[in-house]
Amino acid sequence: MKNPRKICKFIALILLVYSMVSGCSGTTHSYGEITLFEIPLGHAGKASKNENLKTRESANCFPKKLGELSLFKVILNEESTRVINKMHGKKLDNCENLIAHYGSNDSKNILYVSVYENPEKAETNLKGMAMKMADGSSVFSPLTQTKMGDTIYFETDGMGLKHYFYRVGNILIWFQVESDKAAATFHDLLEFDFTVLNSRENKR
Repeated sequence: MKNPRKICKFIALILLVYSMVSGCSGTTHSYGEITLFEIPLGHAGKASKNENLKTRESANCFPKKLGELSLFKVILNEESTRVINKMHGKKLDNCENLIAHYGSNDSKNILYVSVYENPEKAETNLKGMAMKMADGSSVFSPLTQTKMGDTIYFETDGMGLKHYFYRVGNILIWFQVESDKAAATFHDLLEFDFTVLNSRENKR
């Protein structure tokens, strides 16, 4: 017969590990007697309940699908700002930046959003981008533009992708997508109301 003390120590160890895992934020999946712990997408390591809540709220501010591409993950706060500043090669005006990946973690189909405190600042930055890119560059083709209602949509090609950028009130939107998915995804993008991001900001 096995030593009762060893059995008790083994059970206590299992309970300790279980309590440590249960105390972490995230999602648990049970398969029989085995419980797997899943960290929410976009977070590495141990994430707080507040961080997970912000991620879920932010995910609700993006289209769930663009064409056949599903929302995969959302990047927020310092990480998203660092990525966008690096793309521009400088620190942008004070704004909140959000990034949404569609399809998979390695997908190049990415939505970049910057929320400014007012439409004027967003308009200034949009015009600056358009003027800088108007004639194209070593990376991007010359800009084309389409006006729908009061909104001007800019389009360019670069790095094997289609790129669209435009403004909705105080929000700047840049979407890069694989060329064969451009038409369907951009149509769905235009249908989405990004002003829901302002409602989110008012709660911060």
